[in-house]
Amino acid sequence: MKKLFLLLLLSAPAFYAKSQTLVLAKDAAQYVGKSVTICDSVYSTKALDKITLINLGGAYPKELLTIVINKEDQAKFPSEPSSMFMGNKVCVTGTITEFKGKKQIVVTEPKQIVVK
Repeated sequence: MKKLFLLLLLSAPAFYAKSQTLVLAKDAAQYVGKSVTICDSVYSTKALDKITLINLGGAYPKELLTIVINKEDQAKFPSEPSSMFMGNKVCVTGTITEFKGKKQIVVTEPKQIVVK
């Protein structure tokens, strides 16, 4: 019996699946520093020299969350992210951070953004 318990105890981490928390864009501030999935409409985008910004939940400056894609990661996408996602409902997965009081998720891989 002790061996069975020990076996179950040791194998439990193998069955643990890391799941993402699905949150609303308006609640992003409560999840800073946490890895989440947020689904919302893309209201505006902006392609700058070094980054692309994709605004969810409202157009800039009233966006609820900004997806940030650095220039070195843009080549991983099949087309320009600023036009690719405009007007679509998307789900983005990543860690919420804060930049100048605004909530953002920095995306490094296309699989982090799914069009719904």
